[in-house]
Amino acid sequence: MTGVSGKQLLTLKELKGELSPEELEKAIKAIRKQARESDEKAQCVMGFLCCLGFAKKRACKKLYGAAMGRLDAPRGPKGILLYAIGDDYYHVAGPRQDLEEAAYWYRRSAAHHFPAAQVLYGDCLFSGEGVEPDIVEAVNLYKEAAKTENPMALRRLGDCAYLGIGLEQNTERAVTFFRDAARLGCRDALWRLGDLYLQGEGVEKNVEMAISFYEEAADAGVASAMCMLGDRSFYGKPDQVDIDYKNAVHWYKKSARREDEWGLYALGMCYYNGKGVTQSHKKAVKLFLRAGAYGCPDALWRLASCYYNGVGTKKNKKKAYHYYREAVKMYAIYNE
Repeated sequence: MTGVSGKQLLTLKELKGELSPEELEKAIKAIRKQARESDEKAQCVMGFLCCLGFAKKRACKKLYGAAMGRLDAPRGPKGILLYAIGDDYYHVAGPRQDLEEAAYWYRRSAAHHFPAAQVLYGDCLFSGEGVEPDIVEAVNLYKEAAKTENPMALRRLGDCAYLGIGLEQNTERAVTFFRDAARLGCRDALWRLGDLYLQGEGVEKNVEMAISFYEEAADAGVASAMCMLGDRSFYGKPDQVDIDYKNAVHWYKKSARREDEWGLYALGMCYYNGKGVTQSHKKAVKLFLRAGAYGCPDALWRLASCYYNGVGTKKNKKKAYHYYREAVKMYAIYNE
């Protein structure tokens, strides 16, 4: 957690399973003692532990409040601890996630002009997560963060310029934003540049350059770029390379390991049709289920068909109709 001392960070890492229950309780007791003695960082660590379920949520807010009463000021560390608290609420898994609390802490951090918080609070405003949506204010926050050369802010502005949401639609300007973001280390911007060079939007079409960006993004761990490289081998496009189903499966598997919805769906189709792998409708259904959980409309439609016809699973018309309805909803969202 940002803003925590090295000793406390070590304690947090040890909580992942290296301590016995007795040692774990002893470590938490030591941090709790520091927190009660007004150690701000210890209070934040204790609040973090509360978010993970080591104490009641009420205690979490109380401890955070005690720490932030002193740290949430212009003389504080530019809102970095406030931002970290927002992250704790946003990224924690399961029912302990609280988007309203996350947005609240991101907003307080953004008020101190902390660029990462400006981007994430902008995301909350853009999508309406935890707050009422306000695209104009979201874009203003992205612009403020971009002045500090924050790569994610530049990437967001690139998307806004490309889609014409919050900014005038301008693909050439989008390319500039994506290039600047990529130069500053934003991996997703490399993938977006690949798309634009592939389609010839905002730049002269250059398939070789597009593939180069996809490969660079894939090497950096971008799942969508891995999926695009898989498509290249599966369909022999866009540069008319020889079809290579095994290589396609290689890239789809890498993408699926990162839970990319289209990578999961594409790998599922490989198993469904027996291309590049031994055919297995059962494995295909499992992959469609994972992709469908992320809202992939094609996976939802394929699931409906599998349940309706009893392919890879038992026939279940109730589930089939459910997935048909979900697929229609998602197709409507994708086509907006």
